[in-house]
Amino acid sequence: MSWKFDKTLAPVFVDHARKHIPDYDKVINMSVELCKQYSHDAAIVDIGCATGQTLSELNKENFSNLYGIDNSQDMLDECPNNIATYINSETYPDLPMMDVIICNWTLHFIKEKEKYLKQIKNNLNKDGLFILSEKTSLDPYLISKYHEFKRTNGVSLKEIKEKEQSLTDVMNINSVDWYLSTLNKVGFNHVDVVNAHYCFTTFICRL
Repeated sequence: MSWKFDKTLAPVFVDHARKHIPDYDKVINMSVELCKQYSHDAAIVDIGCATGQTLSELNKENFSNLYGIDNSQDMLDECPNNIATYINSETYPDLPMMDVIICNWTLHFIKEKEKYLKQIKNNLNKDGLFILSEKTSLDPYLISKYHEFKRTNGVSLKEIKEKEQSLTDVMNINSVDWYLSTLNKVGFNHVDVVNAHYCFTTFICRL
């Protein structure tokens, strides 16, 4: 059975993410800190917003022009009301020009990544910022360490194996080098790695 972000997962998504994604809260906090260089009315979109954890943190910092995109209506139904404009979409939607585009742990579910990255680049203001976090390795050694991380968070070996199997035909993993070259190719002139933990990498990208 393929992995689904459905009504069973949505109510417990944040707790699940903390157990399965290294540096989950750290990356969200970093994303919010990076947004603070912009005014409170800056246009910010979180692609793959899930149940709105990042948007909630941005709202706490008084950002008021927020958008959340997710392809799961079940996840969007768990988002806090009245803090963002929510859009249920499988593709990149028609949006106003953005000051910050956040795409954490989402692009690896998209097959046509280069096309999607071009759309992101074209939707970003000249002085804007793109924050991207991805799973970037299937190296057996790193995967074993990643599984150890899950085990220390109370995830059973059975759960780890079941999730791994359910994601086999769902996730599309590319390397750090692929992201660095592709981000440059689509028009991001400044790309930096700002966080890495086992199989996951966070980039900040500027035009």
